[in-house]
Amino acid sequence: MKGNKIVIIVAQIFAYILAIILIIQLWKSLVGGTWAVEDVILAFVVFNLTATFTMFGYLMYVHVNLSNKISKIDAKIESHVSWHRGHDSKLKK
Repeated sequence: MKGNKIVIIVAQIFAYILAIILIIQLWKSLVGGTWAVEDVILAFVVFNLTATFTMFGYLMYVHVNLSNKISKIDAKIESHVSWHRGHDSKLKK
């Protein structure tokens, strides 16, 4: 789990750095700057893919943790309900 968390953090840092570079280049291209419009558009597409995969990785990490927690709670509730069923059947006898 720690390896997945490190990968997610590195991907987020990469996405933030790429976003800062894109904002700077977009500003430069509006002012008469360095990159052609096609290069800026391509960079935004790459940023979009990076952000998408970063969010997907984060959601998978959250989903795994959430599934484990839900299964633990489900087991506790199931044992509690079965205890009540066993307790009720003893009273009816």
